Amino acid sequence: MSVHRPAPSFLVRRDVAVPMRDGVRLATDLYVPDGPGPWPVLLARTPYGKESAFQSQFILNLEPPHAVAAGFAVAIQDTRGRNGSEGSFWPFAAERSDGADTVDWLAAQDFCDGRVAMYGASYVGATQWLAASGRPEALVAIAPQLSMDHYRADWTYQGGALQLGLEVLWVLESLGAADVPRRHADAPEDLARATEVLARLQHDPPATLARRPVLDEDLALIAPYTASWLARPEEDAEWDAVDVSQLMPRLEVPALHVVGWHDIFCEGGLQAYRRAVDPGAPAADRQYLLAGPWSHGNMSDWQGDGWLGYDASAWGIDIQGQQLELFRAVLDGREPDLPKVRYFTGGIDVWRTADRWPLPGVAPQRWHLRQDGVLGEEAGVAGECSFVADPDDPVPTVGGPSFLPGLLMATNSGAKDQAEVEARDDVLVWTSPPLVEDLHVAGTVEAELWGRCDQEDCDWTVRLCDVDADGLSLGVTDGILRARYRDGAASPLVPDEVTRFVVTVGSTSHLFRAGHRVRVQVAGSNFPRFDRNPHRMVPVATSTPEDAVPARQTVVWGPAHPSSLVLPVAPPG
Repeated sequence: MSVHRPAPSFLVRRDVAVPMRDGVRLATDLYVPDGPGPWPVLLARTPYGKESAFQSQFILNLEPPHAVAAGFAVAIQDTRGRNGSEGSFWPFAAERSDGADTVDWLAAQDFCDGRVAMYGASYVGATQWLAASGRPEALVAIAPQLSMDHYRADWTYQGGALQLGLEVLWVLESLGAADVPRRHADAPEDLARATEVLARLQHDPPATLARRPVLDEDLALIAPYTASWLARPEEDAEWDAVDVSQLMPRLEVPALHVVGWHDIFCEGGLQAYRRAVDPGAPAADRQYLLAGPWSHGNMSDWQGDGWLGYDASAWGIDIQGQQLELFRAVLDGREPDLPKVRYFTGGIDVWRTADRWPLPGVAPQRWHLRQDGVLGEEAGVAGECSFVADPDDPVPTVGGPSFLPGLLMATNSGAKDQAEVEARDDVLVWTSPPLVEDLHVAGTVEAELWGRCDQEDCDWTVRLCDVDADGLSLGVTDGILRARYRDGAASPLVPDEVTRFVVTVGSTSHLFRAGHRVRVQVAGSNFPRFDRNPHRMVPVATSTPEDAVPARQTVVWGPAHPSSLVLPVAPPG
C-alpha cells in the first residue's frame, strides 16, 4: 500500500538578476520553500539552459522539488553569456569569480541561512571546482559528477592528443546554437555566415570530424574559444588561470566525487579526488567517491553492448539521495551515511564499498608482451613487431570513453565488441592464456612500451580487453600518448631509435573471470575520439593532408626492453 506524501510547497522566482563584481548580471531561478526559513541553498551553475528538462535528468541529477522536500532552497543559474545571462561566453574563464560572487550573493539573501552547496555534472561540475577555488566563505560542500578540475590536460587534451570528438561535438551539440547569434549580433554578415557554417557542420558530424585542418576559419568563427585551445596545446598563463589543481591544490570543503569508468573525464575526476584525499588536504577525511559504470551523458543501466542490472544506473544507486545526504550531514555537523568509496565492478556487475581508493592491497602486476602475440606474466625472448599508422586510414573509435553521436544511449561508448578493430593490420594484439582464477583489476592501468618510429612523431594507443570463453573481446579501458609529449614539453623523436613510452591506459574496477583471457591492443590512432597525428613536428591542429605521412611503428620486447601491461591487481575477495 503506497503512502501519499503531499508535494512540497515552494515559490519559484524566475530570472533573478544576480550582479557580479564587474556589473554583469546572471539570470538565476530560485526555488524557495514556503515557510519562515531561512534555508541552506543548493546551487547549480549551467551553460545549458536553467529551465531545460534535460538539466534535471542528465546534467543535475537532483530535482528542485526533492531538494525542497529535504529542507533546501535551490538556485539554478545561467552562466555568463549563456541563455538569460548577460556578458560574453568564454568557457571556464569567468567561472571562478562568478561562482564565488553567486555564492556570496545567495548567502546574503534573507531566505538563505548563510550556507551554500553546489551540485551538477560535466561543465556544471567544472563550475563547482572553479567556484571552490575562489574560496567563498559560505560554500560548505560540492558534488561534482563526471567532471574534473584541469581543463587543458584532461578536458581538451589527453596524453597530449586533442579530444577531437569532444571538442568539436560539444560546440555543435551544446554550445553553438545559443552562442553564435549572441556573438555576432552586431555583425549581420558574420552572423549569416556563422549560422550557415554551424548548420553545415551539424548536418554531417562524421564529415565534420574528418576535416583537415581541424582548426580553420569556420571553427574560429563559430567557436573562437575552441580555436584558442587548439592553437595552444601546451601549458601557458591562460591555461594556468583556470587550472584548479594550481589555484586550489587541495580541496577545502567536503565533496561527493562521482566518476564513470567509461566517462571522458574519468582520469581527471579521479586525479581531483586523489588530490582532495591527500593526507595534508584540509578536508581529506570528508571526501566520498562514487565510481559507476557510466559514460558521458549516459548514466543508465545499459552501457556499451550490455545491460548491467537495474541498480547500475544513477537512479538505481540513488545519486540524488546520496547528494542530499552529504549536504544534510555537513549542515548538521555529522558523518554522512555514505561509504567513503562505492564502486562498480565490471565483469560481475556488482557494487562494492571500501574505505579508500586505490583499494588497500592493490599491487602492480606486469603482463609482458611476448612472441606470437602472447601476453604472459613472465618475460620472453627478445622480439619485435611493426605496423604502419596511416593518417588517411586511422583506426576507428569503437567504444571506450567517447563523446560521439548516440551519446545519451552509449551507442559509441563503453565496453563494445572489438572484432572490427582487432581485424586490422595496423593493430597489434597480445592475449593471455585462459585465466585459472579470477583476476580483479582495480585502479589505473598503464602500459610500458619500448618502441621506435621512422618519423618525428607518432601516437601510441593502448586498450585493455576482456576476452570471454567464446572469443568475444570487449574493451575495458583505453588511453593514448602523443610521442612528442612523452617527457612533457614537445620534442621530436629520433627516427628509428628505440625509446621508452609510458601510456596511461585508464582506470577501472573489472573482474576477469576464470576461463577468460586478458588482451591488450596497441595501435597508432583512435579516430575520431582523438585527432590524427601527421607524424611530423608541425602544429597538429592546423596540419593538412599534405603535411601528413604514414609512420612505421615498431614495438620491441624482451629482457632489455620489457614492454608490458601493468595491471593494478586487487587481492582475492
